[in-house]
Amino acid sequence: MFIAAQSRQAKAAFRIVHLQLAFLLLIGGVTYMYWGPNPARFILKGGAIAVIGNYVYTLFAFLPKPNADGTVLLGFIMMGWALKLVLTITMFVLIFNLADVQHPGAMMSGYKLTLLVFWVAPILLTAKNGNHHG
Repeated sequence: MFIAAQSRQAKAAFRIVHLQLAFLLLIGGVTYMYWGPNPARFILKGGAIAVIGNYVYTLFAFLPKPNADGTVLLGFIMMGWALKLVLTITMFVLIFNLADVQHPGAMMSGYKLTLLVFWVAPILLTAKNGNHHG
């Protein structure tokens, strides 16, 4: 309901975050099949940090109306970025302090691969018939 009432740009941003979540579940499943439950669990933890942070950022960036003043838009973008940064650091600290991190490389790989989707998704989402028309 909230996403349906958003602008076209907001819907595209949420689509990228949802693509990150789908990719995270895919790499988590592949990791589970090949290397077992422990590395897969840490891949999912690292990727979840990236997805949650990007979702919070997207929520704040597109919270004001598109026709709002530029300073208001920039303020919400900066607030979303700062909250994403604090949330990401907090989640990493909590996981490293409260859990026995057996596979830190898997956790960082999940985080990095999920963030990589953010950079590749615009190319994938704007490609038509194998050609980039963006």
